[in-house]
Amino acid sequence: AGRPVSQRSLSRRVGIALGLTNLLIRRLVRKGWVRMIRVKRNRVAYFLTPAGMAAKARLSCAYFVESTRFYAEARDRILASFERLSAEWPRSGAKYVAFVGAGEVAEIGYICLRQTDLQLAGVLDESRVRPFLGMPVHRPSEWSALAKSCGTVPIFVPMSFEAPEDIQHRLDEVCIPRHQVFWL
Repeated sequence: AGRPVSQRSLSRRVGIALGLTNLLIRRLVRKGWVRMIRVKRNRVAYFLTPAGMAAKARLSCAYFVESTRFYAEARDRILASFERLSAEWPRSGAKYVAFVGAGEVAEIGYICLRQTDLQLAGVLDESRVRPFLGMPVHRPSEWSALAKSCGTVPIFVPMSFEAPEDIQHRLDEVCIPRHQVFWL
């Protein structure tokens, strides 16, 4: 049992309308997952029922299974893309790539990259300040300095679920050549 939470504060925290919050809670009560007890004339307390706990466990398990499936599919897709990039590499010499983005997708990408002959030259990210798996993270505007450090302009690989148009717009703003961008 945690601290009491009002429907109003719950709706704000979840980011939905108060009326929708009320409707959803009533549905949970009708399903038997939540029990409602009137505390005062204008106060109600809600408790998770055993059926609600079982539903929560099922939903948690389903979320875990779906997340694991998603990770495996993402890993396979990223690895296949990196293998294609390596096979079609545009020039001779070391095969340097730079990740654009340092989030979860980049972490999966790093694991995949290690299974290829591609080398991570660096990571560009607008908001991350701490290193990415021990590698310094640079602002996108610093891409030319990154290129100098590895002796060539790497292929930039966006590693994000963000809309490609938005990423491309930001890459254009910092003058990263479009022919140097590889989309997964």
